[in-house]
Amino acid sequence: MSDTMRFKAGATIIHEGTAGADAYLIVSGSVEVFKHVGGEKLVLSRLVKGSIFGEMSLVDDKPRSATVVALEDTELRVITRERFESMMEKNPRSVIPLLKQVFQRVRYLNQMVSAFCDQASTGTVELTTKPLRIMAATEEAERAMQGKEIDITKMPFQIGRAARSSVFGSNDLNLSDNEPFRISRCHCLITIVDNQYYLVDTVSSRGTMVDGEKIGGQEDKKRVLLKSGNHVVILGGDQSPYVFDLEIP
Repeated sequence: MSDTMRFKAGATIIHEGTAGADAYLIVSGSVEVFKHVGGEKLVLSRLVKGSIFGEMSLVDDKPRSATVVALEDTELRVITRERFESMMEKNPRSVIPLLKQVFQRVRYLNQMVSAFCDQASTGTVELTTKPLRIMAATEEAERAMQGKEIDITKMPFQIGRAARSSVFGSNDLNLSDNEPFRISRCHCLITIVDNQYYLVDTVSSRGTMVDGEKIGGQEDKKRVLLKSGNHVVILGGDQSPYVFDLEIP
């Protein structure tokens, strides 16, 4: 890795359309990634400690595709292209965390194309920076997530079954499950599209229930709009014991 940089809350780290050859690892704090579309601000993601952004600039010379702003005082570790190439040559395993982020980003884009290909723009709304919260509603769910509740502070947020060994595993919430599995390895994700929250069933085999509506699995519908309030989410079909309460601010 290379030097560190510090940004105050509200400071712009990357400007959309500008040139750049560095990537950034968030050491502390959080950032918001957005584009301006038709004069409107379109939030793409919110990233927290441990996330990497700007990684595509390490391998191509295209302009930055989005703007990144610090949501709070944020410290970043800079990964220069020269440092990245040196790491690839001398210690290829050291770049695995970065490659995981790249693979996750590509998978996420494919999932979004599949889930939202028929949706026109829904306009924009102001999003609060208050975190979402997911809470176990059954003993099985609490055991699976190894706790009662967690705050969701980054977007997108991937949920799936914990793998015994996976170099490129990239879930944000790994849930333990036993055969016959109810939870798929990359089961679902929570994301922002047109500045609104959605739950998207990605590649699950048994589907996801959201407030009694099934998505994913064998269903054509893959997404549900998450309005402000509480939602009941069941991973693995309506008879699954993995029941969670999802609180949207």
